[in-house]
Amino acid sequence: MGFHKLLETLSLPPTATWTATAGLATLMFFLYWILHKSRRNGRRLPPGPYPWPIIGNLHQMRKPVHRALKDLADKYGPIMLLRLGSVPTVVVSSSEIAKHFLKTHDSIFASRPATAAGKYLSYNFKGMILSPYGDYWRQVRKLCVLELFTSKRIDSFKHVREEEVSAMTRAIWEESQNGTIALNMSKVILTLSSNVISRILVRRKVSDDDLGADGKGFKHLLLELSATVGALNIGDFIPYLDWMDLQGIKRRMMKLSKTYDAFAEKIIDEHLHVHHRMAAAPSSDGQAEAEHVKDFVDVLLQTTADNDHIKGDTKTRREAIKSIMFDMFAAGMETSSSTLEWTMSELLRHPHVLKRLQEEIESTVGKHGKVKESDVGRMKYLACVVKEALRLHPPVPLALPHESVEAVTVAGYFIPKKTTVMVNVWAIGRDPNVWGEDALDFKPERFMHELGGRDNSMDFVSGQSDFRMLPFSAGRRGCPGADMAIPMIELALAQLLHFFDWRVEGDPSDLDMREAGGASMSRQVPLFAFPKLRRESF
Repeated sequence: MGFHKLLETLSLPPTATWTATAGLATLMFFLYWILHKSRRNGRRLPPGPYPWPIIGNLHQMRKPVHRALKDLADKYGPIMLLRLGSVPTVVVSSSEIAKHFLKTHDSIFASRPATAAGKYLSYNFKGMILSPYGDYWRQVRKLCVLELFTSKRIDSFKHVREEEVSAMTRAIWEESQNGTIALNMSKVILTLSSNVISRILVRRKVSDDDLGADGKGFKHLLLELSATVGALNIGDFIPYLDWMDLQGIKRRMMKLSKTYDAFAEKIIDEHLHVHHRMAAAPSSDGQAEAEHVKDFVDVLLQTTADNDHIKGDTKTRREAIKSIMFDMFAAGMETSSSTLEWTMSELLRHPHVLKRLQEEIESTVGKHGKVKESDVGRMKYLACVVKEALRLHPPVPLALPHESVEAVTVAGYFIPKKTTVMVNVWAIGRDPNVWGEDALDFKPERFMHELGGRDNSMDFVSGQSDFRMLPFSAGRRGCPGADMAIPMIELALAQLLHFFDWRVEGDPSDLDMREAGGASMSRQVPLFAFPKLRRESF
């Protein structure tokens, strides 16, 4: 593959093609020997394809990247070494090898590489997701785990999830004109996710208008976030070309950050106004404080003020709060919506699974009434369906990159310091050596029969006890908010199937299941379906 083909793969604007080609060719003669020498350092490195000068193996990173890496792993093995530009990168594609990196040597690989995304989308690495390993990151994660994602706080928002799921059910019937129009279920599900997450985070629903006059809405914001974070930014891998911003990714990130920043400032000011009003009001008995239910932003405002690692000056505090908010909005909305979207897609393609699940829901809830969260906990097959969807369609198919803080030997291979590590979660969940010959089939029964439904040892949320599937990664960098996403997914799915039967145009087995490119696992085309009412009332 030539330079022009590489730049086309990386979505480079045509006007910059010849400039990039000339720059790469010039750098080739000066840097080739460095890359060649570093690869032959006398250590036993993981196997992998031979890298080109300067660009390394970037030319092999076609979209979607997780599929391209799976194809390479089939040839070179479950642990392989690539050079993405000047960055040594280890790709892990099996649960056994992933356990070495995410559990055995977790502390060594708990950091993140410095990328444009962390600089421009995380307020110069002030959030939890993209910041490097260290005291600051530990304090931010501790804050989120102990203050935001406790079981008590998650349970306190049960009424929010139930209210929004009920509102979604009514809206589906109205917007489909009593089932005569195919609904864009991707949009319906994203609206539900947005409403639930925003009420939990900021106590009210947010609308596209909250993003300002030039804002294109939260759907656009999420798409831009996924596209820019998931893109292979040349500047991250070839620092000499970073200043050129050949793909325009940094410009897109800065525009996205500016839009979000205005929204976040508005939300913080709203909360500070409420706090000041409460402080000024006479409330000797504490009644006003009791009536004010704290949302996540309230907690962040309070805890960052008391944290020595975070508080700093006013600007630093606000940037930390805005960055953590950004993490919560992006991860919360994308995880919930994409998982529910793919689960519905698989159920539509497998009517027998859908019917069995409806039977379980009806036997638990009865023919009348709506599903409550307390009912969901008794539905074993429902849990299996969601797990199977997460296995085949993890929210982030290629886990966000890790970086080694020191040199270490893993599975017999030498991993140098400052090596980037990518865990192919998508490939791990489809490994036939673990899941059998039917690994690519949607078969929820595999969890019911082999693992016992809900009462099994597979901790599929944190991945600490079983690495056969890692939809939320694992270890120190595992997603701490997974326990907040799963209740909404299960409740919404149960309600959708309890009140409606569903069909798609044409043969359900021909449903388009292509994935969009980007950091998240969203559908390439929206999911459209017709609802048919099964109950007399909502």
